Amino acid sequence: MDFEVYDTEYMSIIFVKDRLDYTGKEIEPLWAFKTFDIQKDSIVVFRGRMEVTTENMKDLKDIKREKDIKTPIKSEDAINFVVEHFDVIDLKTIYLRQRLLVFIAKEVIESYNIKLKRDGDDLYFEDKKLSVCIACKGTVSAKIHLGINVKSKGAEHVKIIGLEDLGIKDIDKVMREIAINYAKEIDKIERDLRKTLPLI
Repeated sequence: MDFEVYDTEYMSIIFVKDRLDYTGKEIEPLWAFKTFDIQKDSIVVFRGRMEVTTENMKDLKDIKREKDIKTPIKSEDAINFVVEHFDVIDLKTIYLRQRLLVFIAKEVIESYNIKLKRDGDDLYFEDKKLSVCIACKGTVSAKIHLGINVKSKGAEHVKIIGLEDLGIKDIDKVMREIAINYAKEIDKIERDLRKTLPLI
């Protein structure tokens, strides 16, 4: 698999050049280490299909709601971001980082003169769903997956829209901006932690 790695102070950014599908297995702990030999906190970025069966889903509410649908999360073409953090954090903190990633994605996409709506960790254009997202915590790390549709094809039970439908053609640039901006934000937070005096 062909990929590039860029290190910031606290994170590794892995840009996968080949097409790679997201199945839900990629959110398992240490996937970046097993696949790309990366041991730092990381954000892996790739483009491919999204096809997640209920067996690989982490959102119990979605599993219950969509139990009769074999593949509830499905997109013919999407950009995917898989984040892994190894610091000692609770589930609430990784959900806050998830929201940070979604806010950054919204900011990047809206720079193309597009107005999106955010509902929790999901992005919409009008009434059509643009993204899916989950955060979860394991024994050694906490992880986030954000998938953003490129094309509005593949979903079976929900109205979706893709970046190309919104007039965005340079998908690679969007992928890189979101990943780099997230890593930079995490770096800034880590530096801020190291300059702040405690309350007495």
